[in-house]
Amino acid sequence: MLLSPGEMPGMAPKDKPKGSMAGRAWQMIRHNPGMIRSLLREEYRRRWGISLDRRYRQGFSSPPVSLNLNLTRRCNLKCRMCEQHRHQPRSSTTTLSWYDPARELPLAAWQDLLDQVSSFRPRLYLTGGEPLLYPHFPELIREAKKRRFFLHLQTNGTLLDRAADQLVAAGVEMVTVSLDGPAEIHDRIRGQQAAFRRSQEGIAALVAARGGRATPLLMINCVISKANIPVLGHMVPLALELGADILQLQHTIFNARDNVARHNRWLSPEFVQSQGLDLVTPSLPEGEYYESEITGEDLPRLQAGLEEARRRAQGRLRLQLLPNLPAALLASYYLDLHYPFPQVCQALWKSCPILPDGTVSHCLHLVAGNITHQPFREIWNGPQMQRFRQLVSRRLFPGCARCCSRSFT
Repeated sequence: MLLSPGEMPGMAPKDKPKGSMAGRAWQMIRHNPGMIRSLLREEYRRRWGISLDRRYRQGFSSPPVSLNLNLTRRCNLKCRMCEQHRHQPRSSTTTLSWYDPARELPLAAWQDLLDQVSSFRPRLYLTGGEPLLYPHFPELIREAKKRRFFLHLQTNGTLLDRAADQLVAAGVEMVTVSLDGPAEIHDRIRGQQAAFRRSQEGIAALVAARGGRATPLLMINCVISKANIPVLGHMVPLALELGADILQLQHTIFNARDNVARHNRWLSPEFVQSQGLDLVTPSLPEGEYYESEITGEDLPRLQAGLEEARRRAQGRLRLQLLPNLPAALLASYYLDLHYPFPQVCQALWKSCPILPDGTVSHCLHLVAGNITHQPFREIWNGPQMQRFRQLVSRRLFPGCARCCSRSFT
């Protein structure tokens, strides 16, 4: 967990090295003291709270520690591994309300949500699509910072240059930029020429605007794919050159056609109706999942790339893997969707995605409610979420096989 209290014991703030992660964490807390409450609550939920809720509360949960605000499904890139496939006009997903740009929430609706959740102060993860395409983005972060929320922006970086000054001035705590390799590889994966250059310029603008300030922390997120395995070790010097604080190497989120078919048979319309769920079927439609191209022949190079990244990052850059798999499980992760990883997912008790039209849909096209129609707390512990948590507590669905929110160790 980023900036957990466990990073800071035993040293007073004045003792922290100015350039260290812990030192910057103290600077961030001085800027936004409300973070302490959020961090302590996250730690409690991680260690004890979620387990207690799962065991004793029969589908109920304490409020989430983070909200994922999907501001828009629009995007200016066409990434090969993107599950949403926003760029395919004939995709079946275009019939879903949250894919319609005309139904994106007005600023007032997001403001109302912020007022509702301010009492338990979750982290706000601003994502999309490309969130900087949301027309009211500047006003939204101003309103969020007025209420002293912890803000984390996920962006492809191509529009970051025009928002950099505002992000720094507002005190946004963290920005994650997606980069999948050096220019040629990144542009090929992201489906647009000069995407790398534009992201690079956006990152440079952010670093320049930040100057000597503690915020925002800058993380580079690199999604591992067959195309970038040869350059994984080079991501560390690239991240250092760009001025990043953290490099995250993310294992591919993927599925396979036969497993998707099995999942949709499991979550059939008849089963969904019998469980009283409001779930759009098929739960995993064609075009909303990515099939990995990584084979057994790629695994030695993948492992070597990860080891090289660790070696290069040591003492220079914070490196993290998502999920953090030991080498012995790489083959199982990429080659065996039926491997018996732990049947545990904490996400339904921890975080809550809210889609561009206000729909609360945690995953797999469950529709738990809409924040424009009822209060958030009623949705969070409403009948849809209760029942879904009960089902997930027993066993994960086939479609959960490589979701980044589940446990793998």
